[in-house]
Amino acid sequence: MNILEVENLSLAYGKQQVLDDISFEFKKGKIIGLLGPNGAGKSSILKVLAGLVFADSGKLKINNQSQTEFHKVKSITGFHIDSPSFYPFLSAKENLYLLMKMNQKQIDIDVLLRKVGLENVGSKKVRFFSTGMKQRLAIAQTLLRSPELLILDEPFNGLDPNGFQDLIDLIQKLNAEGITIVVSSHLLNELEQLAEHFILLHHGKIALDISKKELQKSKNKVEFNFISELTEASIQLLNDKKAEFISENRLILKLNPKEVEQLVLALVHNGNSPVKVETLTLLQEKYLEITV
Repeated sequence: MNILEVENLSLAYGKQQVLDDISFEFKKGKIIGLLGPNGAGKSSILKVLAGLVFADSGKLKINNQSQTEFHKVKSITGFHIDSPSFYPFLSAKENLYLLMKMNQKQIDIDVLLRKVGLENVGSKKVRFFSTGMKQRLAIAQTLLRSPELLILDEPFNGLDPNGFQDLIDLIQKLNAEGITIVVSSHLLNELEQLAEHFILLHHGKIALDISKKELQKSKNKVEFNFISELTEASIQLLNDKKAEFISENRLILKLNPKEVEQLVLALVHNGNSPVKVETLTLLQEKYLEITV
């Protein structure tokens, strides 16, 4: 069953078209990566999904509920904004308690804090929290509604490597519990390791809509670098593969991951071991096309 169905969605702020005929659909239980440069429309589509903004045209269904049934959509959707704000002089528990009362929910806050890895700092004032701790508290806030769909807008901003990995682990843990998660980010490599499906936006349009499985099967742009002079056998092999030579010892090919492994073995057999093999996936290639 699809949890998300978006059909021909368009949105403008005044004369500025921020979403232009967007369509996609996703089944329950996925992690969806929403990518694009600043101004691509990522935050706008997330606000529409969260029910904070209504599109000018098109259709949206969340768990088979139309956006016009806002109270039903809101009850199953959690939304995390880029820069979460809390009462700094209140503790994590006190902040969540206030939000729980506002949402008219009855949740065990200790269980919630344990779920996001903040059980040992529940009584600590939020003004002493690191950026990573605030991000996890913000996710705890979204979980007050027991959402089926969790929307995370740029959750990795400002995180150090440890904080980033902690958040990745938390997102994967929540997804394993059955929550569908949409994550937006401009951090391509980081999101590529997390998501199962990718939507790349550019100027309010979908530039690429691809699953991780499709991505792994697709031919990638692979750069090979050598120190030693290429043997005749290696040159013939690379010409047969339609290699694009940038210089005598540097070239680019379009290969899938299995073909890369086979080619490296063949080159080594021919007396040329590459000193560098760098893969640019279709997603990375498309992203660079629209951002560079």
